[in-house]
Amino acid sequence: MAESVQKHIRCRRGDVAEYVLIPGDPQRAERIAQRLTDARLISVNREYTVFTGTYEGVPVSVCSTGTGMGCPSTAIAMEELTRVGASTFIRVGSCGARRDGIEIGEPVIVNAAVRAGGTASAYLPDIFPAVASLDVVNAMQQAARELGIKSHIGMSLSRDAFYRQNQALNDTLRDVKAVAVSEMECDTVFVVGNALNVRTGAVVGTDSNIYLAKQPTQEEKEALYMLSEKSTI
Repeated sequence: MAESVQKHIRCRRGDVAEYVLIPGDPQRAERIAQRLTDARLISVNREYTVFTGTYEGVPVSVCSTGTGMGCPSTAIAMEELTRVGASTFIRVGSCGARRDGIEIGEPVIVNAAVRAGGTASAYLPDIFPAVASLDVVNAMQQAARELGIKSHIGMSLSRDAFYRQNQALNDTLRDVKAVAVSEMECDTVFVVGNALNVRTGAVVGTDSNIYLAKQPTQEEKEALYMLSEKSTI
C-alpha cells in the first residue's frame, strides 16, 4: 500500500520526510515551504498541497490538510502520510487566545486539547485524552527559548462549530487557564497520532483574545497574526 500513490495526498513512499508540518491552509503551506532549503512541490490535490525540502540539513515536508480547516480531512492526511513514511506531525495554525496576558500575535504551544470535535471519536473512545507527544512539546519549548520568542503553553479547545459560543464553557476554560479556542484540529491530530503510533505536536498563532481590555480592529488583528505566523513557521 505504501508503494502506491495515496488517494488524496497523491504521494508515495520517498516523497515525504519523517517530519511533517501540517497547516490547514494551502497558502500557509506555501509560505512554510519558502523557509525550507530546496523545497520542491510534490503534489496538489483537493487542496492537499505537499512540499518536501530540508531545514538545517534535516528533511522536512509540509502538507496542508485538505479543506483549509477541520478534522476529517486532517485525519485523512495523517493516515496517508503515515503510510508513506511520516512519523512526526506538527500542526501549525491559528487560534483565539483565552487567557489573560496573552497578546494577539503571540504563539501558543498546545500540549493537550479538549475533545469537542467529532472525528477523533472514530479512532479512540471519548474517555481517551487528546495529548501531544512530550518530547515534541519539549523540543518546541526549547526552540522558542533559543530563538528568544515569547510563547505560551497549555490546553486548547478544539471544536467543529467555529461560530457557536458557549459562555459557561468559556468561563470554565478561563478558570482552568486553558490557552486557546477557535482552534479546530489539535484534538484530532493528537488522538489520531496515538492511534497510529506516531508523534504529534502543535504550535498556533493567536489571532484574537476576547479577554483583552482593548480590542483591536479586524485589520489590526490580521496584521498581528501575520507577525505571529512568522514565529510559528
